[in-house]
Amino acid sequence: MAAFKCESIGVLHKYMRKSTAEKNLVGKVISSFPTSLNIKTSRNELLVISLNKIRSPITINLKPQISNSNFVGLVDYGDHVVRFRDSVSIGERMKLHPAKSIVFKNFFVKPTHAGLNEFSNAAEKILSSLMELRRTGCLLEPEITNQGLLHQFIAETSENNIRNNKDNTKFISTLSHSLMKMCGRGPGFTPSGDDFICGFSSLFNWLSQGLKCPPISLPMKSVCDLTTWISFKFIEYYQKLIFDEQIQGLINSIGEGRTDHFMSLISTLSCRGHTSGIDIGTGLSTALFTFCDRSLGTNLLSKVQTFTEDGNRQKDQYL
Repeated sequence: MAAFKCESIGVLHKYMRKSTAEKNLVGKVISSFPTSLNIKTSRNELLVISLNKIRSPITINLKPQISNSNFVGLVDYGDHVVRFRDSVSIGERMKLHPAKSIVFKNFFVKPTHAGLNEFSNAAEKILSSLMELRRTGCLLEPEITNQGLLHQFIAETSENNIRNNKDNTKFISTLSHSLMKMCGRGPGFTPSGDDFICGFSSLFNWLSQGLKCPPISLPMKSVCDLTTWISFKFIEYYQKLIFDEQIQGLINSIGEGRTDHFMSLISTLSCRGHTSGIDIGTGLSTALFTFCDRSLGTNLLSKVQTFTEDGNRQKDQYL
């Protein structure tokens, strides 16, 4: 049996560090990749077992072993994850020792209007960076399954901001309705529309906490009906500000007014999955521009439309 040491464990699953005298079913493996496993727990939470370094409140980060640098051949779909004494077994070929692992939980700096101003002035640089990083199938360069989604969302949100300029409750209700139109749409293990929702709702709700605006709270039963369970859980977590340290760094860079650091992290994030990273980054940036337009009186959402239209027009000219 392959034994792995746990370097860190997310706060949502810190209970697994405790020893148990009886065998206790944690959950079942619902998908596996060479360096990560997704587990649906008996508490209806998502547990990610990962050989990557990026920590999150839902992840157990393992130290790669010389004899086992990946999970290939160790885990099958449906394998039981069981706690017993001071270890956790996954199926019959893999065991973890989480007792001494460090607990990871999110930490945020407070948003400020000064930080928002700094980023509103850098909007064109941020958009240029996103357009350079886009790849086929993402919302900035859509295919047939997500064609027009971003354009529709920007148009609706711009009109919503004008119509409900002084009514935050109505604005949030309409904004949530626009986000729901993206749910489950697009390609990818997590659909591109869902990734956008994750990025948008996380940043918007962080800004809402600090700048006293109602948060986004999507109807989660409807979200669950529209997409996969894993994608549904990510949307649920992100809107509750539960996400990995890479996203945390992006959000905190806004509070610190560090635009160059934000763009550097967006570039790193864009490598995640095929379109997941760039779509999350697009969601984060769009939420930032939406909040700037609403609280600072800027007109940044219109620039998103202009950049995406010009960027895709230029690409078409070279085809």
